[in-house]
Amino acid sequence: MKARHLRRVLPGLLVLAAACGGGGGGGDKAGEKGKDAGPPQQGGTAALAVSTDFQAFNPVTNTHLTTDDVIKHMLFTPIIQYDAKLQPQPWLAERWDLTENNVTFHLRRDVRWHDGKPVTAEDVKFTYDLAQDSAAASLLSSAFLNMVKSATVVDPYTIRFDFKAPHAQALDAFWWAPMPRHLLQGVSAGELSTHPFNRSPVGSGPFKFGEWKANQSLTLVANPDFPQPLGGRPNLDRVVFRITPEATTMVTELVNGTADMAAYTLQPDQAKQVQQQRGLDLRHYPSREFTFFAWNNTRPLFADARVRRALTMAIDRQRIIDGLLGGFGQPATGMIPSWSPMYTQQQPLPYDVNQAKALLAQAGWRDTNNDGVADKNGQPLRFTLTINSANRTHADIAQVVQQQLKAAGVAIDIRPQEFQSMLQQYKAREYDAVLANWSLDTFKVDPTPLFSCAQARVKGSANRTGYCNPQADQLAEQGMRSTDAAQAKQVWAQWAQLIQQDQPITFLYWSEDIAGLGPRVQNVEADARSKIVNIRDWWVRQR
Repeated sequence: MKARHLRRVLPGLLVLAAACGGGGGGGDKAGEKGKDAGPPQQGGTAALAVSTDFQAFNPVTNTHLTTDDVIKHMLFTPIIQYDAKLQPQPWLAERWDLTENNVTFHLRRDVRWHDGKPVTAEDVKFTYDLAQDSAAASLLSSAFLNMVKSATVVDPYTIRFDFKAPHAQALDAFWWAPMPRHLLQGVSAGELSTHPFNRSPVGSGPFKFGEWKANQSLTLVANPDFPQPLGGRPNLDRVVFRITPEATTMVTELVNGTADMAAYTLQPDQAKQVQQQRGLDLRHYPSREFTFFAWNNTRPLFADARVRRALTMAIDRQRIIDGLLGGFGQPATGMIPSWSPMYTQQQPLPYDVNQAKALLAQAGWRDTNNDGVADKNGQPLRFTLTINSANRTHADIAQVVQQQLKAAGVAIDIRPQEFQSMLQQYKAREYDAVLANWSLDTFKVDPTPLFSCAQARVKGSANRTGYCNPQADQLAEQGMRSTDAAQAKQVWAQWAQLIQQDQPITFLYWSEDIAGLGPRVQNVEADARSKIVNIRDWWVRQR
């Protein structure tokens, strides 16, 4: 699970322009800061404040968002990368031959592991095999490689992947980085998640591993041998990630200069502070994450779609966005974002308490004893909402929604829980309702992890609501297999409408990614790919 609070892979096709920033200080737009600051200078250190420690610098087993960004843009070299329009571009693979049945990648010959060994097709095959081993429990297998049947090494710098069937967006399956076979070939898939490599990685990217002090800092240093055609040696000598759990402390560090960027995660109220601080720059743009209420569809209360629709209609989503997010969000009606070519606008369920009450009445829930809470067969309409105790925004949302649902005759008890305990119960479907986030970690539309019947039958799967609708499965399969964009869009419109009707979860909002930037670091780009997408091109003014 790619977690900041509660998140897991949900692939989604995103083709959007790099989005805008703005705010305090010079009011620079994303990617423009430093354009008048003169030519780039080499050397120096950039410090980034992040809210949580890193997980495992292992492309196969990692499930943490910030760690994944460092893997893809700093420590390792993915097979493909994305341009600003989110179109696949050559990276480790300098070119490819794509057919309906397979793709053959021709790898660069100048990419080396940080110990000097060349990166070869054997490394790619080795990584693929580990990811496909169920003992690794790898998200690469479920989120990226679910339509890949096999990998064949053609020669040391050529590898072919055969597909299970023709399908759309085939290249998006290869936004991952290989690991060094010569260092890990004796490690089983089951042992991979606890291997020392994860805390002292040997990568192949523009930065090398330096030092990791648990819950304090991570230091990476420039790789002088990174291939010139891929950008060469980074401008910065080193990058230090400072673990800073409190968002208020992040702003303080930005102001006093001990941090150059407050990157993961700045809260909306702190974003306002950054906007008001002279010399600081706020970057915000549509993220790849939405927030939602997960209803446990396997429990009798939530088995009726009318109840789930009623709950959605009793929640004022716009009030949450305006009042709690400071406007840094957009209402969500489904898991296909509005900037996707596969998106078709859906009429959202309205905020209408009277209609919500009418739906509950149709489902048999009426307030028969006039105590303000609907009941059925003597049981009150009451359930427990579990939230991450460390997430202040989620706590605020829960309080607001508790009052909104009360107006519709629904009583909820809020249970804050430590994240790992909450996650364990969420995975086991031992809950009533959970307030969660979901991150789109690839750029293809694939709702199967979250909504498919097959995953509903798998214990501990990503389909933690247990939702199952064979018609939704059929449409999703048709959409994913269609290689005609216009036809696929029509299918996804039908699928989205069905999900809207079923409401297995209540989509609240698409959040905006927010980062504060200090005055020293120049040439920073930030968009849906990552806050550190071009960190190899950052530079700092030398004092």
